[in-house]
Amino acid sequence: MANYLILKSCVAGGVGRNAGEIVELSEQEGKSLSAMGRVQVAPERAAPAVADRSVGLQVSDAPKVSKRAKKE
Repeated sequence: MANYLILKSCVAGGVGRNAGEIVELSEQEGKSLSAMGRVQVAPERAAPAVADRSVGLQVSDAPKVSKRAKKE
């Protein structure tokens, strides 16, 4: 099984698919639809860079959080 990008609306995997969808198909079905120009192998997506959003931890590089003053 591999991921394929649908280039033209068609039936893939027994279900109607629209252009732009990424679907998982069997190798045989993927090859036949690829030969017809309906699909292409989907590019691998890189994992998004995760920003350190923690504040106040020892490993955090964010400024220390200031707390509200007590009302009297």
